[in-house]
Amino acid sequence: MDNQRIVVSENGPYLVSGGPPLRLQVIVPNQEGMSWDLRAEKTFETGKDYALCRCGRSKTAPFCDGSHATTGFDGEETASRRPYAR
Repeated sequence: MDNQRIVVSENGPYLVSGGPPLRLQVIVPNQEGMSWDLRAEKTFETGKDYALCRCGRSKTAPFCDGSHATTGFDGEETASRRPYAR
């Protein structure tokens, strides 16, 4: 696990190395309806290194197909850092 890495490339995909598993999980209410659990939906076949789409336009999602290069994707972080309660 020490050699597993995820690097955010500039205006491009997440570059994943070291072979971490890739799974789709869905948040669902627990039996009491008070908290949340994760339910595994799908496990993706990956190699040791792979790229994950950040632009949202890949035809091979969740994997990158290079669409960011032709769509002018700007990966600059734009989320507010303001606390949610405000």
